[in-house]
Amino acid sequence: YKRQGTIYYIKEQIQELFMGGNFLGGAVALLYFLMFQLCGVTLAACFLNKERRYTQMILGSAAGSVLLMWLPSLWAFLFSFSITAHVLALISLLLLTVGAVFLKRPKLLPNDFPGKHKAFCRAERTLLLPLGLWLLFVFLVLHSFRYQNGEIWSSQCTYGDMSMHLGFITSIAEQKTFPPMYSILPGVKLSYPFLSDSISSSLYLLGAPLRFAYVLPMLFAGAQVFFGAYLFWQRWLRDKAKTALAEILFFLNGGFGFAYFFPNLQNGTDNFTRIFTSFYETPTNLVNQNIRWVNVIVDMLIPQRATLFGWAVLFPLLYVLYRAVYEQCERYFIIAGIFAGGLVMIHTHSFLAFGLICGVWLCFALCRRVFRGSSAHVQFTAKVAALVLMLLAFGAQFVTPKLISRESSVFLYLVLVCAAAFVLFVLALLIMAIRKGFGIQLVKTWGVFLLITLLLAAPQLFTWTFSQASGDSFMRGWYNWGNLQDGYLWFYLVNLGVTALLFLPAFFTADQRRFTVCAPAAVIWFICEFVVFQPNTYDNNKLLYAAYFLVCGVVASYMVEIYRRLRTLPGRRALAVGALVLCMLSAVLTIGRESIAGYCLYGDSQLKAAEYIYENTEPEDTVLTDMRHNNEIAALTGRNIVCGSTSYVYFHGLDYTERETDMQSMFSAPQANCALFEKYSIDYILVSAYERNNFTVNETEIKALFP
Repeated sequence: YKRQGTIYYIKEQIQELFMGGNFLGGAVALLYFLMFQLCGVTLAACFLNKERRYTQMILGSAAGSVLLMWLPSLWAFLFSFSITAHVLALISLLLLTVGAVFLKRPKLLPNDFPGKHKAFCRAERTLLLPLGLWLLFVFLVLHSFRYQNGEIWSSQCTYGDMSMHLGFITSIAEQKTFPPMYSILPGVKLSYPFLSDSISSSLYLLGAPLRFAYVLPMLFAGAQVFFGAYLFWQRWLRDKAKTALAEILFFLNGGFGFAYFFPNLQNGTDNFTRIFTSFYETPTNLVNQNIRWVNVIVDMLIPQRATLFGWAVLFPLLYVLYRAVYEQCERYFIIAGIFAGGLVMIHTHSFLAFGLICGVWLCFALCRRVFRGSSAHVQFTAKVAALVLMLLAFGAQFVTPKLISRESSVFLYLVLVCAAAFVLFVLALLIMAIRKGFGIQLVKTWGVFLLITLLLAAPQLFTWTFSQASGDSFMRGWYNWGNLQDGYLWFYLVNLGVTALLFLPAFFTADQRRFTVCAPAAVIWFICEFVVFQPNTYDNNKLLYAAYFLVCGVVASYMVEIYRRLRTLPGRRALAVGALVLCMLSAVLTIGRESIAGYCLYGDSQLKAAEYIYENTEPEDTVLTDMRHNNEIAALTGRNIVCGSTSYVYFHGLDYTERETDMQSMFSAPQANCALFEKYSIDYILVSAYERNNFTVNETEIKALFP
């Protein structure tokens, strides 16, 4: 092989994926994973037999990943997160697939497959766009977790979050307790949507090296996100150019943040090159300048696994629900209900966003039945309602903070009153629809969908979500989520760029179908401007991006239509290219920064310590160590530590203050605090430079008291 070339690079990446584990274990894990993917595609061919082959593959791949998250977890309630549970999960999958094939007898491949394949490639060239984005994603994922000179290195975006996810992956697989507990806060139930990590825990349990187990499901989830979004936009917009532009606007998103890096270039390039040298000073994430609308690929999909796997379900799910609601494919309601119900512990924010979208689409579906022949009046009324919501969000800036605090509960009550009014309106529509004879049809469609969703989602919500979100730091009033200093309109103009400029005309001039599909975006945005759902107010963007996903569709449609209307305008193509550059420049610079970023996450001594601890301790042992975020014990061995980084436990709404105080007491005066060692069931103590720097460590007493 050439030392510098694509083939050598691929060979090198494959070898690196299997570092830290045995090749046989990796092969078994790979076959296990691919079996779920294959069965998922087969099930899609059975139950979505009228869809095109590539649609079946995308939806089936997403189904395979969901099944791999859920089937081992269901069996784990009886047999813990063990090999036994995974064998039973595989048997269950095979029985389900064989039964579906026997009943449905799908035609998996057409007789003239080669000819169909060539025709497909000619007709669907725009699929090269999601393919290209996926290949870029693959490169960035491999770059974000790599072995370098005997150390583990991360990129910029994964330096913070990756250690937490590695800790979830290894602790679930090593300790096998189910439902799992926080290894960074032992004794507390893991309420974070852990299925996005348990899918990697399954591969790690089967013998895959940690990097392989971490990366492989992400690569498939990335494909499900990019192609699932493409499927939805293609079905909704019915235009290849509009679909391609929507894909660009969403995944290569960025506002006008690049403008902060171009001034003073005549005096030197330092202001510009800091994009590629400083830590988190990019055109899509520049906190000092209030740039908070991060790039989807770099700061959402790669570091935030729950978001990645949540969108891998959400986007294909929106496609299925769109077909059910707007194209009268009634049996799709059942499929949508099953996968919506499984979304809670994959990504709770995606489940909430999907619920809000369903609520608005249901409202329009009822209006179509109740007010037949008055669609223009319904659309006008809905646009007025959307305008009122937007004006409320805009106008609130004039009363905060002078009259009302930004974190006032008044905003929460405002949203609750609006929500109650909306629910009452939908109930009134439902009664009118039943009186007009649509009751049976609604039960067979929306009724079945909602019943399945609630039956599957309710146990998850009551077991995990509600117990965690019951604290005061979760759902509360808060105005304008991440805006730190700017006026309302300026904040969104700078952060969203061209999309912000065109959204209002695109939204209010959209035809009936485009408007009704996009309308939930206004509702989600309104709620997120007045309520936050987690301790970190910035995390409202996990809901806002679901709204932005719909916004990109309607804005892309508007931009393409303007371009076509300007057919006789000289320089039309140059203007279009300029607009695209404005849309993508911040994202391109951010991705460029990410592609060369490198930070040592775990040094050689940390890896050796982790290896020693892994080989000489039991999986359920607890180690007293400091609260650094890149804690090799929690992340790489799956063992418990007394308390993890505050950047993890605080933003999960967990109380850690007593533990932090007790840890200081145990390190500084161990003899006087022997009871605390019993309280936290501590088996080992680690004293290294980290502990010496962050605590007052009485090493003399520690050595005297403990072997």
